[in-house]
Amino acid sequence: MKAQDIRKLTAAQIEKKISDLKEELFNLKFQAALGNLEKPARMNEVKRDIARLKTILTEGSYSKEEAPAKKSRAKKTAEPKVEAAEAPAVVEEAPKKRTRTTTKKTEASKDAE
Repeated sequence: MKAQDIRKLTAAQIEKKISDLKEELFNLKFQAALGNLEKPARMNEVKRDIARLKTILTEGSYSKEEAPAKKSRAKKTAEPKVEAAEAPAVVEEAPKKRTRTTTKKTEASKDAE
């Protein structure tokens, strides 16, 4: 089903098509569960048709005046850079890496093994 064909339909007709396709999808799912489904790709086609119908239905409900206004993205003003002379002179040391310590086996513990 093409979008051009859908746009020619009224809202009631689109809603009727949606309910018919939902019923068909239910039957296809039932057939798939039983293992009798001949065309598994048909399930995806029906899902896409339902989504297409719903999209066109909601897009038709918005008129150009009612369409939600897009938020303008104002560029953030750049913060003034702090020069080296103005920057605080605090220098933090990096945390030391933990190293794995191994214990040396004594001759007594080697003999015990």
